[in-house]
Amino acid sequence: MKKSKKPHLLVYLGRFTTVHVVCYAITAILFLNFQSLLPETKRIALDFYEPYRLFDFYAIAGQILRGIAFALIFYPFYGLIFRNKTGKIILFASMWALALFGSVEPQPGSIEGIIYTTTPFSEHLFVLVGAGFQMLLFVWLIFKWESHVSETENLKADYDFFPNRHKIKGYTIRFAVVHLVTYWVIGSIFYQLAGYREALESIEVFELWRELENLPAVMLVFGGQIFRGIFLALLLYPFYHSYISKNHGWAYLYLLLAGLTILGSPIFLREFITFQGTIAEFFESLVIGVPEIFSQMLVFSLIFFFWQKRAEKL
Repeated sequence: MKKSKKPHLLVYLGRFTTVHVVCYAITAILFLNFQSLLPETKRIALDFYEPYRLFDFYAIAGQILRGIAFALIFYPFYGLIFRNKTGKIILFASMWALALFGSVEPQPGSIEGIIYTTTPFSEHLFVLVGAGFQMLLFVWLIFKWESHVSETENLKADYDFFPNRHKIKGYTIRFAVVHLVTYWVIGSIFYQLAGYREALESIEVFELWRELENLPAVMLVFGGQIFRGIFLALLLYPFYHSYISKNHGWAYLYLLLAGLTILGSPIFLREFITFQGTIAEFFESLVIGVPEIFSQMLVFSLIFFFWQKRAEKL
């Protein structure tokens, strides 16, 4: 079998981003019409976070950037996604389950949103269903287009979604442990250094957050992060053999983890470019949250990669 070639990067970026924005616009029309039918008391988080906007420059620009980010994240894994029989599942799981449900943003539809905010279950469900429709439509269209333009259209390799199942248990435990430890340690450091306490009292978004200074809330966060670590481990496992044997495989893992759960979030890039205020205020706002999540995932990727690589040799 011939080795399939990746398409030209810029052409691929154009296709991927175009389909992404079109699917977002179609879904936004449907979702916003549905949202308008809900009583105001049943859409508080939806109105605040605005997971879908339409005919808004920043919303469309944010989705263009998000489409480019997705395309660049998946480009090193092009063959894994577009040249095997389970590629559609991998792409959908990455763009829906990882980028939304596993997102670092405490928004409707995410594990972090369930843990940290008082958003009702119904609003989480509405966003998950809407984003699920969007990503199903996207995956169907992008695979049609890629197959149409590909010179290796009929090269569909067999691929086991969970290869080497005997290794999954150890892999998942290590992943969840490193995730939990780095989450708490890095989070605690930034909580002390970045003035999170003052931010919690002054920034509007935190009005929807739970009261965290009690035992039930602490247990919810602790248990939620164990679940999130296991969830991320299993969803990222199909990419495992694409990075574990590489010398700089930790960088590929970081690209996947940080790229999908941060840049792939439905609202992160949009909010990043819509900041209103002075340049000084913009950079001051970046101190809250952004350095923490990028740092935590970098430390995680390094520790987990070398621990897992050592385990592979035993």
